[in-house]
Amino acid sequence: MIFREMKKNTGYVALILSLTAGSCLVKAENPFLRPGSQTAKPPSVVRPAPPPPPPRPLNTNLELRGFFKYDGEWYFSIFDKVKNKGTWLQRGERYDDGKVEVESFNEETEVVKMKGGQILSLKKADNKILPVPSGRPVIKPPSQKKPAVSNKTNPKTGTPQKLNIPPRNPSIPKKP
Repeated sequence: MIFREMKKNTGYVALILSLTAGSCLVKAENPFLRPGSQTAKPPSVVRPAPPPPPPRPLNTNLELRGFFKYDGEWYFSIFDKVKNKGTWLQRGERYDDGKVEVESFNEETEVVKMKGGQILSLKKADNKILPVPSGRPVIKPPSQKKPAVSNKTNPKTGTPQKLNIPPRNPSIPKKP
């Protein structure tokens, strides 16, 4: 009987010791940590990322080829490289079933803003001279026929034969 009571008391003692040891461990500070490192940190506020802007449908086949102002109105030459066609448009006019429309024009930067957000500007010159077609036909000088040169070899020796080529300058004046 004593043994049974001791067994019961041992269980209680073990329970009491484990509770006091656990509370001591929680309250006891680690000597190797910096002071204040175990204080509760405030929860970080995570803001959701803003949604990305909607993609702009870009027609990269369009080019601004030129513009001018006449009677207070701006005219723009818009060229479609895929269709190989261009047209002159004013602000607000539509082309290609309403897909191409000039929305605004900045005179200082010479930039045209199209409907849908596409921006067009003139290409910089490459300092190349482009051929310009003229109304006159170009007359080519008659070509001089060159004497035929053959690569004959001597059948006996197998060496190439020397050819006598006449002089090329026929403009030498003849002596009378």
